[in-house]
Amino acid sequence: MTVDAQAIKAHCSPADADRVEAMLRRVDDEYLHRFDAATVASHFQQLLQLNKDEPVRTLVEQDEEGHVVCTVLAFDHPFEFSLLTGVLAGTGLSIVSGDVFTLPVVKGETKPTGTTRRRQIGGRRWTLPTGSDPNRRGLIVDHFVGRLVDEGDTFDAWRERFESTVRDAIMLLETGEEGRIEQAKKRVNEMVTQRLLELNTPPEKLLLPVDLDLTPLADKQTRIAIVGEDTPAFLYTLSTALSLRGFDIRRVRIRNAAGGYIRDEIDLADPATHEPLPEETLRRVKLSVVLTKQFSYFLGQAPDPFTALQRFGQLISELLEQPSEGEPTVVEGWLDLLADPRALHSLARLLGMSDYLWEDFIRGQYESVLSVIGLHLQGKRFCEPMETLPLRLAETLDGAMGLAEQQDRLNRFKSRETFLIDLDHILTPGVDFRDLSAHLTTLAENLIDAATRLVFEDLVRSFGRPCFEKVQTEFVDGKTFGQTWPYAVFGLGKLGGVALGYASDLELLFVYPGMGDAGQTAGGKREPISNTEFYETLVRDTTQFLKTKREGIFEIDLRLRPYGNDGPLAVSLDQFRRYYDPATTGTGTQRKVGNGAKASSPPHAFERLALVRLRWIAGDPELGYEVEKLRDRFVYERPELDMDALWTLWGKQKKQKLAGNKHVNAKYSPGALVDLEGAVQLLQVQHARRVPQLRTARVSQAMDALRRAEVLPPRDYAELSAAYYFYRQLINALRILRGDARDLFLPEVGSDDLTHLARRMGYAPLSGRRQRALDLTLGDRLHRDFAHHREVVGRFLRSHFDRPMPYNAGHARDPQ
Repeated sequence: MTVDAQAIKAHCSPADADRVEAMLRRVDDEYLHRFDAATVASHFQQLLQLNKDEPVRTLVEQDEEGHVVCTVLAFDHPFEFSLLTGVLAGTGLSIVSGDVFTLPVVKGETKPTGTTRRRQIGGRRWTLPTGSDPNRRGLIVDHFVGRLVDEGDTFDAWRERFESTVRDAIMLLETGEEGRIEQAKKRVNEMVTQRLLELNTPPEKLLLPVDLDLTPLADKQTRIAIVGEDTPAFLYTLSTALSLRGFDIRRVRIRNAAGGYIRDEIDLADPATHEPLPEETLRRVKLSVVLTKQFSYFLGQAPDPFTALQRFGQLISELLEQPSEGEPTVVEGWLDLLADPRALHSLARLLGMSDYLWEDFIRGQYESVLSVIGLHLQGKRFCEPMETLPLRLAETLDGAMGLAEQQDRLNRFKSRETFLIDLDHILTPGVDFRDLSAHLTTLAENLIDAATRLVFEDLVRSFGRPCFEKVQTEFVDGKTFGQTWPYAVFGLGKLGGVALGYASDLELLFVYPGMGDAGQTAGGKREPISNTEFYETLVRDTTQFLKTKREGIFEIDLRLRPYGNDGPLAVSLDQFRRYYDPATTGTGTQRKVGNGAKASSPPHAFERLALVRLRWIAGDPELGYEVEKLRDRFVYERPELDMDALWTLWGKQKKQKLAGNKHVNAKYSPGALVDLEGAVQLLQVQHARRVPQLRTARVSQAMDALRRAEVLPPRDYAELSAAYYFYRQLINALRILRGDARDLFLPEVGSDDLTHLARRMGYAPLSGRRQRALDLTLGDRLHRDFAHHREVVGRFLRSHFDRPMPYNAGHARDPQ
């Protein structure tokens, strides 16, 4: 029976008569039929007390049957119903029934107070009024009846969790700031994702069919009738799918029938057009909602669940907006794919993995994503064997007309191969960072080889080949280097150590035979130039040949060459020898550098230590062999390194990298990767004369050789290996999170980003009992492990070198 106005007013103060009358004009008969007069009066009184500081009221009680009865009264916001159902599911309430009402502002009677904000939500524009007058703001009355699902949970404990979480979420919505609104959505989505992970429900129980019937209504709204078997967080996944499509949920009727079936109705409106949805749009909405709902149950596989959900919504929307002649094939392909739980698992992980992967490779290439995930489901790896890469690159470049087309083809090849290598690491079980490093290093070596060769051939056509005077640096056994390619390219750092990861730069050294300032080219289409100018141009054009979309991703770095940024881009063999040879350095005599600079002091110990990672990768192999032999003589067979100078510079470098940032750094904080790798390199230099196996550019091989030579005791070897493996994984995860090689600071403790980082590294929730015993989040566990490995490395440095860690003051403990 519908209650009348007088019965409602009888429960209100006479002073509120006018405001109650205004509220009555905002509700419909269905609302007045659902609640009695006393309840309606209570709702009105609570709604009229809403303000900026208290934008939500909750009425929570437990009935005689033990059901939780909960009513939320608040200002209306886009995405609000989705958030409320998410909080209910995330805090452990299973909804049995419910009624959701929206109380709009009566047009012509009142005007929105304050200003209005235009906001893009779900591809549609919303007008969001501000102000805190309930008579001039849209309002909601969301009423739910449910049961607690956690054994041992109490009503009082649940109510406290629910009320505080709802208030925090609505307060974030009320700010109107886009970042805060997204924060509210992410927090609730994390709660639901964690709940679904804890339930560990088999996929076949989640991907049950749902029947949706969409009917246009007379009041410019559309009603969705939903029939299906109830599943965890059903309303959250469904309403989120609708909200992501940009619809305004106005009215909801929730009825769970016997046997676990639901029979719900949702009335929604298009806030952009305020018109009923066309038939074709209704069909697309139905398909989009079904797909998004199913995808939501696999968000626990995504490092960043809410980002994955948003991207999936965008992916589906753009697919369904394709021209009708192309739509059936694409949509049918996706429908077939998304019927497989393995595909949903992989897609969730991929879409929630990385901003730069999404922006650079996935977005707008949905048919390609469909293809590669299809291959994955067949048990195939995404990238082809490393052994075939040189042939595939040659085939890619074959037939290219001119250097510009060669450059374009090579960079397209680089982008696709990098993406496929990344996919293998993300989605293929058993592929760890060592496999990733091997693939990326092979790709980098072939790209550098091809780019240098193509640029060299183009320069030869213009200026002729470099010619060397008869008086040259002495060569081993009288050989003349570089008959085919009169240059050699070397990798240093991560490239030299076969340790490339996501977003790694490429540290290179270019060497050519002969004297630094002797000889000129033979001439070609243009007049001859000096050999020095030829090789400077070769290096400059090669570094520009490889295009990078983001800073640090396969970006070429030449700073480790002799004389650093003050020296020539390419050094002659004679210059290399004179720079590092103890017989020619440190004598006080100024030596001429190729670009006219002068130097007299010997190379710093830090520069000698960097040569441990030097490795030939392209150009003339005999010249490469000669340079590596010289490296061995100058690094491993000369007097000990100046440890004081090394420690001082090491500390200054770390201080500069850490300055102004309170967070710990995976590479430069005391006890992090730089300290670990530096310690291993120092041990290589100290012991390589008696253990030749230590003359390797690879850190893992060097640690194994140190163990076999009994320089590293078994426990030290095990702890350092574990720390190295951890740091490499951590840095890869940070770089794929940010798409930036240089930002290696860990996110703030307690932040969502730290949780997402932990998921990228493979941290997973523990069993309920173990998790409660430890009382640690995924981010807490990651930070605890990071602190442990830093302590291991710091203890090792102190015990083996009898020195404190470089730049340890103020950073011995995590500043977070």
